[in-house]
Amino acid sequence: MAEEIVEQAASVGINGHKPPNEERIDARAHVVNAMGQRELVTLVLEHLNKSPYNANILYQPVFQQRFAEIRREDPPLYFGELMQAVGISLRERANAWDRDIATLAQASINGQFPTPQTATALLAKTLPPLRCFVEELIAEGLTILAGKPKKGKSYLALDMSLSLSVGREAFMKFPTEKSHVLYVSLEDGERRLQRRLRQIQPNISTPENLHFLYDFPRLGEGALEALQYYSKQFQVIFIDTLGRILPRETPARKSLSEYQEMTDVLGAIQGFAQQQRMAIIVIDHVRKASVEDDGDAIIGTQGKFGAADHALIYGRKGEEKDGVLKVISRDLENERFVLSMVNGHLEFLGKGEIYEMDSEQNKIIKILEEEARPMDIPSIMRAMGITGDAHYKRFRVVMHRLYSEDRVGRTKRGLYRLYGNYDEDRVPGVPF
Repeated sequence: MAEEIVEQAASVGINGHKPPNEERIDARAHVVNAMGQRELVTLVLEHLNKSPYNANILYQPVFQQRFAEIRREDPPLYFGELMQAVGISLRERANAWDRDIATLAQASINGQFPTPQTATALLAKTLPPLRCFVEELIAEGLTILAGKPKKGKSYLALDMSLSLSVGREAFMKFPTEKSHVLYVSLEDGERRLQRRLRQIQPNISTPENLHFLYDFPRLGEGALEALQYYSKQFQVIFIDTLGRILPRETPARKSLSEYQEMTDVLGAIQGFAQQQRMAIIVIDHVRKASVEDDGDAIIGTQGKFGAADHALIYGRKGEEKDGVLKVISRDLENERFVLSMVNGHLEFLGKGEIYEMDSEQNKIIKILEEEARPMDIPSIMRAMGITGDAHYKRFRVVMHRLYSEDRVGRTKRGLYRLYGNYDEDRVPGVPF
């Protein structure tokens, strides 16, 4: 059909020989430009119906110029038949594709493309300050809040939602902008949410600015339209969880790389949140395996992390009450905050690195106290369940700091001990 005609035109050259690339391009443009608008749309529709993999024709420059012409001269044909097929083929990318075609159509009217902005003009422009809904944690745009299953990320999100809705400090530390908040709970029902709200604030009764939804369309099935509708009432929207609103599996989705798919899907939400100057927070999971870079912790492709403006990664070990909330952002300061569960709600304890260092040092001192003997660094690490050369170098620094602060002693043999009643170099059980 359309591709066959194009290929046929591209294959015809002088004396039947295949022409050079430039001649093939000219031949293709000649065939496409010679078609009537209705004929072209019909051929493109047939081409797209054959296979979702044929959507690449929509991005070929010669076709895009004709689509811009049709958009300008025959809107019913463009927005009716053509855009309906484009929506099926491109799904969440259809709006971005239409914007590109609209730019081409406008450029052809004006006889020019948009003028690039100069650095001087950018620097002279007065831009509004970044809108922060929770200082240091939640700002306008798209935020991914990620953590391991059953480790409290939904509880943390609900705690923040309640603070935002009444305008009080989140975690008894971070100022908030009082907002209308929509919490889309796609995994937890009324009973669980009611219990958690009463745990967070036992005397709660009328937080009028906090609303809940228990059903929401998927992306490609009305999610963006729903966000647009609810954005008229709510400034902050939590979606728990991201996996429940991702597009369903289709052949077209399989043809995309995972990175490209996540960029397209989340890019639409990010652009909408930025345009509305609102905060949309989607809750997601992190990998089970440890990673070097915090951004790699979010499960799946880096396309998720790349499409978001901010990321919050929450971690808590076992049944410990204390957890670390890591902030990774393009606009906010990257920080690590320690939060502790106190009487059903989360409270700020301190900056992460300082707290974690103190916590680790306290564990070392406790081990030396329990063992009641001088120990070398590998023995201390084993007692803490930690192995690896990289950790050994860090432990050497930690032990040196403890020794410098006079919190532990060191024997002549280089073993570390608490100040007590055992001999300088006497190790229990060793006859010397």
